[in-house]
Amino acid sequence: MTTVRPRYRALGCLAMLLLVAVLFPSATRGDERDGRRELTVRCDKGRTIGEVLAQHDGALTIKVVGTCDEHVAVDRNDVRLIADGPGAGINGPDPTINTVMVTGDRFVLDGLTVTGGRNAIVVAGGGRAMIRNCVARGGGNGIVGGIGIVLTQGANGTVDNCESSGNAADGLMLEAAIGIITNSRFVSNGRAGILVFQGSTARIGMTSTFTVAPNLIRSNGSAGIHVTLNSLGLIVGNEISGNGTNPAGPFGRTGVTVFHSRADLPGGNLITGNFGQGVLVAAGSSAVVGDPGFALPTKNVIRGNSTAAPSQGISVTLNSTLGLRDATVEANNGAGVALAARSTMNVVSSTITGNTVNGVQLSQGSAAIFQPIPPVSSLSGNTGTDLKCLDAESSYTGPIAPGATIDCTGF
Repeated sequence: MTTVRPRYRALGCLAMLLLVAVLFPSATRGDERDGRRELTVRCDKGRTIGEVLAQHDGALTIKVVGTCDEHVAVDRNDVRLIADGPGAGINGPDPTINTVMVTGDRFVLDGLTVTGGRNAIVVAGGGRAMIRNCVARGGGNGIVGGIGIVLTQGANGTVDNCESSGNAADGLMLEAAIGIITNSRFVSNGRAGILVFQGSTARIGMTSTFTVAPNLIRSNGSAGIHVTLNSLGLIVGNEISGNGTNPAGPFGRTGVTVFHSRADLPGGNLITGNFGQGVLVAAGSSAVVGDPGFALPTKNVIRGNSTAAPSQGISVTLNSTLGLRDATVEANNGAGVALAARSTMNVVSSTITGNTVNGVQLSQGSAAIFQPIPPVSSLSGNTGTDLKCLDAESSYTGPIAPGATIDCTGF
């Protein structure tokens, strides 16, 4: 009888294992880089991200191949979900559960298409989230369903180079959160392009290094950007156009709304062709259109708004304030700028022209202050009157370039 020595038996077993690995490769494979475990999940072979998260602790990079039909909950720190090639994504089949739900810090999602679920991507309480190179489309409905990207409950993060369009509700919602939104598209969402809600701060179009990185916010059902309930919007360099496609939009049909909040539009924004006002500032709010404090060009253009019915290019109402510097407010369907209900405006070197009603219109005890800073502001070519007071309580002061028609009392 021939005896097989133990050494040769062990070599035979090893060869068999190698053969099996070649013939039947694992749907999950990984290695270690810089202390972070890196794994590839073959969703196209039936594996899931959830399995990998359950099986491996610590910092983790998961590369996704194919589309995973699952709901992913990331409840720990230092997790990255990365596309490993074109067509990688996650689709949540249940419209009552968020597709990707993140509560950990330092989360990264890069290159994935995330669809379905109640909302597509939600970061709740997590810090330093980075969402980039993505497509996001939520599948749910209701007040907080059908949203592409949500930052909520004290979350903070950056959304860069993403497409969050065609959502039933908002492209992006911030609720008690801080977000930087750059190089992204928010188009044809059912409600707002970007909703900044309940004590949130949004930097829309400006990076963390204070460089301009514009977004496209177009053709959303209600407001393009809605800043509300003690929130702050810093809005730089964006195209905000054609918003308000739904006559019953819950946030109105404006390009930018500021309600019980503050907004700063340092410069570079083109606000055009919106169905309602280009900019609405209401209910004790304040807005600055043209702010030199960021050392950026201060030019903003508010043109051709109120396409659905005569309204205003800019409306300031209910004890609100507006700073207007180096702005062009032209060819709007209605008044260029209208102040009502004891609101005030400070104007520096702006041009208000070609609007179909009055250029600047004051009512209900409102006031406009034109600063003597060259070049002085120009009001001309407006249908009706270039500067009009609709009541005896409203008034203006300061120089205006020659040629303006004025029917208003000075201070």
